[in-house]
Amino acid sequence: MISTFRNGNQLLAFLLELAMLAAFCLAGWVATDVTWLRFVLALGVPGVAILLWAVWAAPKAGKRRLKPGPLLVFKIIIFAAAAAAWWAAGQNFIGTIFAAMAVINLSAAAAFRQM
Repeated sequence: MISTFRNGNQLLAFLLELAMLAAFCLAGWVATDVTWLRFVLALGVPGVAILLWAVWAAPKAGKRRLKPGPLLVFKIIIFAAAAAAWWAAGQNFIGTIFAAMAVINLSAAAAFRQM
């Protein structure tokens, strides 16, 4: 039974990571009315998030991967930024649901030692 919860939490983590990128993309798109800048921000902001995640949070980051405590802080910060991005894009309901799911996921990840 515990393995089912652990696997479900891993799935939730993956879905939150995708939703985080969608939030950054949408927030970049609605940040300005200048078309070329919309494209730059819609691709650049999630690109920076992908880079940061790959360097410090990805399981295959190797020696650069953060230890569990700092990794939890990093994930809290980046998920909070994604929730703020949803809200900044005018998607308050989605941002609130995202934030709640992130809290559940990170709490379960800490409890199951999935960091």
